[in-house]
Amino acid sequence: MIKTACAAAAVAVLGAAMAPEAKADETKFYLNPEYNQGFLGATSLGGVLNIDVGVENGPFYAQLGPALATGTGTSDWGVAGKTGVSGKVSDHMNLYAEVSAAKFDGSAAAYGLKVGSKYSF
Repeated sequence: MIKTACAAAAVAVLGAAMAPEAKADETKFYLNPEYNQGFLGATSLGGVLNIDVGVENGPFYAQLGPALATGTGTSDWGVAGKTGVSGKVSDHMNLYAEVSAAKFDGSAAAYGLKVGSKYSF
């Protein structure tokens, strides 16, 4: 699964770098530390600290890095990443889509999909 996630991220990075509407000077690298905590009612389900390095070019981005799962009585290191695209559909609205994956030792790979829009006024 980790190989699949890495391959998908590599394909997304290459696609972003080769996108016809994106110029080479628009390629940017970034660091994206992020902590996500889950709850069911008032009960904590645990959290994950991601320390991703990413690349974006035009509307495309991809990021990958180590991840630390916490809050379940033990801590577990793994790898996580995501790739996505966003685009302006009008002066006030953007659409976006993102695919993510994470894998920790001793557990099945987890996947996510996010699609949405952002309206500015």
